[in-house]
Amino acid sequence: MFLLLSIVLFGIVLMVPAIPSIREVRWPRDEGRLRIPEQYERDPRWFGRSYREKLAGFVAAARGDESYQADLKLRTDEETRWAPDLTIPPGERVRGIAVGERIRVGHGAGIRDAYALQSLDVERDVVARTLTSDGVLHLGPSVSILRWIDADGEIAVDTGANLGVSASGGARVTLADGVRFERVWGKPVTSRTGATAPFPLVERKDATLIGAAAVETGKPIIVYGPLRIAAGTTIRSDIKVHGPLDVESGVRISGNVIARGDVTFASEVFVEGHVFSEQDVWLGPGCRVGRHPGTKTVYAARRVVIANDVEVEGWIVAEGGGQTR
Repeated sequence: MFLLLSIVLFGIVLMVPAIPSIREVRWPRDEGRLRIPEQYERDPRWFGRSYREKLAGFVAAARGDESYQADLKLRTDEETRWAPDLTIPPGERVRGIAVGERIRVGHGAGIRDAYALQSLDVERDVVARTLTSDGVLHLGPSVSILRWIDADGEIAVDTGANLGVSASGGARVTLADGVRFERVWGKPVTSRTGATAPFPLVERKDATLIGAAAVETGKPIIVYGPLRIAAGTTIRSDIKVHGPLDVESGVRISGNVIARGDVTFASEVFVEGHVFSEQDVWLGPGCRVGRHPGTKTVYAARRVVIANDVEVEGWIVAEGGGQTR
């Protein structure tokens, strides 16, 4: 009798932690629409805009001169020099801030900060702390940014560059092969790489499969465990997955996507809403997130991996580091 009572009590102890999960499955409370507040928006270009404000007085005094130099008080005294056409020779090490209408940084140079009013061209293997341009910005192969870059115009990033903590542009930001980043903002952010084959999807025996030609519900689709969406499916609702999400080619999703596991888009997947993952996000060739002129976010608590011809209308945030391939 005592042994039987002990077994029953032991079973009850094991069952107690599972009661909330069983109750949620039987009587779901987590089935409302996935409301993502969008009224608060952090300025994605705060670094560049605040930096321009700090240099505004120097630019006003220097512009029109062939050369100008002054010590600028920021957190420390910074030697700041101006020239309309400023060229930093290859391999040179430059301290202070370089400001000009047009700036060219030669290959292998090491600089702290550069601010161009029209165009900023950085050749291969340059190391820089920050780069700012009121026009276009080009980074050559294997350029390494220690902090951030910002440009009002288009940004073109060549193979193997490291964008540091933040890269933001007022127009299109184009990333080539092997570019590493943490946060990128552009309208849109695009990729031009050699990865043209669809990303492979993991075969999961316990996955829920959605394979209808069109799925339209008034409530979000909520799945406990892995979810796979078949090729060509159109989903007109939000999706929340308590596990990994694998999406085959040609799928269209009109809502937001939230997953606790990896999110993998094979190729040519279009999502009108945001994409959030507590793990990795893999965007295969031809994928699109958001549409102009709206602003959407791809967020991964770990990595974001981007193939060729991907477009994201707004933020890409990879807390564990992102990369194109």
